[in-house]
Amino acid sequence: MKTNKIGIFSFFSGAGFLDLGFEATGFYDTLFVNEYHKAFMDIYKESRKSLNIAPPKFGHHVCDITEYLTNFNSIWLNKNIVEAKAEYKHIGFIGGPPCPDFSVGGKNKGENGENGKLSGTYVELICRNKPDFFLFENVKGLYRTKKHREFFDALKLKLIKAGYYLTEKLRQ
Repeated sequence: MKTNKIGIFSFFSGAGFLDLGFEATGFYDTLFVNEYHKAFMDIYKESRKSLNIAPPKFGHHVCDITEYLTNFNSIWLNKNIVEAKAEYKHIGFIGGPPCPDFSVGGKNKGENGENGKLSGTYVELICRNKPDFFLFENVKGLYRTKKHREFFDALKLKLIKAGYYLTEKLRQ
């Protein structure tokens, strides 16, 4: 029998605040965590431990998410998603790709910046793995800056072509 909770695969997890916010509702379980910076992952693990929250079923991973587009890692991730779908009613991806390349106060390199490229990688992961839903969090500059808006619109079009319905919310 499937649980009524929703399984979460978390990317760009940082110290885990987004994941904890989802879990605090009582409707979500974080099953997989990926973060590039070990220091953030250490904080993530310690906070879950001190709050008596079980570790993610599929573990904590410190690596660049582009690794999940390679053959071996892509197969491994997909295997875990299939397993999660057998246990959970719904599966979602949540994440906020690094935003300095889209930030007005940041590097402003956009989609060509080292961090900016990761937004496209995250969308590719979503399109390949077909979670039931996803959350993509970023800065206003991705939406409001003409130069970056074209990239944002291209990402949205890719997601729509993959069968997703999109909603946007820009916080003031």
